Amino acid sequence: MKKSLGKKICFIGVALIGFFVLLNIILTYFFMVPFSAYLNERQMKEIVLSIESRNDYSDEKFMEYIESVSDDMNTQVTIIDGKKKIICTTRVTDYQKNKLGTATNNLFDSNFKKIENGKAVTLTRIKEDTNQINIKLIKKIGDNRYAILSRSYRSMQNATYSAIMFDAVVGIILVLIGYVVVSRLSRQIVVPIEKMTVAAEHISNLEFDTKVDIQTEDELGQLGQSINKMSGHLEQNLEMLQNDVENRKRLVRNLSHEIKSPVAVIMGYADRLKSVISKNPEKALQYCEIISDESGRVDMLVKEMLDLSKLEQQTSELNIESFTAGQLFQSLHKRFDEENSEKNIQYVEEYDREDRLWADYLLLERAVYNLISNAVFHGNTDKMLIRIRGKKKQDYYEIRVYNSGSFIPDEELSSIWEAFNKVDKVRTRGKQGSGVGLSIVKEVVEAHKGYYSVQNMEDGVEFCIAIKCIKNLLNETD
Repeated sequence: MKKSLGKKICFIGVALIGFFVLLNIILTYFFMVPFSAYLNERQMKEIVLSIESRNDYSDEKFMEYIESVSDDMNTQVTIIDGKKKIICTTRVTDYQKNKLGTATNNLFDSNFKKIENGKAVTLTRIKEDTNQINIKLIKKIGDNRYAILSRSYRSMQNATYSAIMFDAVVGIILVLIGYVVVSRLSRQIVVPIEKMTVAAEHISNLEFDTKVDIQTEDELGQLGQSINKMSGHLEQNLEMLQNDVENRKRLVRNLSHEIKSPVAVIMGYADRLKSVISKNPEKALQYCEIISDESGRVDMLVKEMLDLSKLEQQTSELNIESFTAGQLFQSLHKRFDEENSEKNIQYVEEYDREDRLWADYLLLERAVYNLISNAVFHGNTDKMLIRIRGKKKQDYYEIRVYNSGSFIPDEELSSIWEAFNKVDKVRTRGKQGSGVGLSIVKEVVEAHKGYYSVQNMEDGVEFCIAIKCIKNLLNETD
């Protein structure tokens, strides 16, 4: 059976109120009389100290003083000497009889040593037949002088009974009021929780349209805002995940297609090779070269995919080191000359040799050379211009690679960084590449907390990448 949180809160609140009312009644019943006696004893000790400060205990002023104490504080005062002879008293009967009562006499005799040492002794008695409470205190106040103070309460038990009955009535009223108040308060707590429960149920069903509408600024309001933020983040992440799944599916399809073509060529020429290997050795050698080229293409494609996967999953840490722009651009130029010496390409560089970079040198070199290779691959080979520019831009180092003679359709500019994007179908035909070069560039730049872009120029295309080039890049990548 479902238990309501509101009912639980009401029950607990009313139970606590009832518990404290009952506790108050119990404490009143057992401790009100002893506590009152304790307070009376303290007050009587203060009175006896004021009496002790006086010099004469039989003159008119002293009598006036102890009579005022008797009238104002319901405390009878008697002064006696060492032989228990009454010197003065507010108890007229004792004064006339010139003798102490039995209880007072016994208290004085049994505690004489303590009294002589300056200590105050007390006695509290309750007469069961009359419910009368008597409190007596004896203390030495001077040489051969002793003060006896006494108080009597006939109504203490009645007062206690009245207090208990009053507490009981008030307790019932408090329980009823408490039930109404706690019920309203619990409603203010439960209603937002119910809203959050509904929102959480929708989120669990991947429905992110329900939002928690709580206007308070307390913990419940903060929790509601957190649920709304969580819902928004989950919705974004779900969309990203769905897009990623679609991208992965497309990547697998494209990869299968890319591998299928060279594998089909290898299989076809392998079959032909069987029939011509003995009859026509020159033809067989030609087939072997084709098989070798296609095998190299498959090998390159697989390696590129493995490298891309590592970068996407961030399975390898960046090896951050310091180097100059001159070191990077000289290495790129040397590699370009080795691979494109027979092509009619004008290669131009613009950079400051002394600019210092902090990055993973091998990854950055690979990313830039991928852009250069992409420019050579897609550019116009007839007097083509490739221009590389490097420049510091605040905390970033920006590298731009331009090639002349080719353009990218505007609708394809945002998708060329995806693996196996087929812009090259439009830009070139009959050329071959891995199809993941720009994706690797993108991952390298993102690993270095940088940015990337591409734009069509008047007579070509310019790619731009930038890496965050500061000393603490290693800490940021962690």
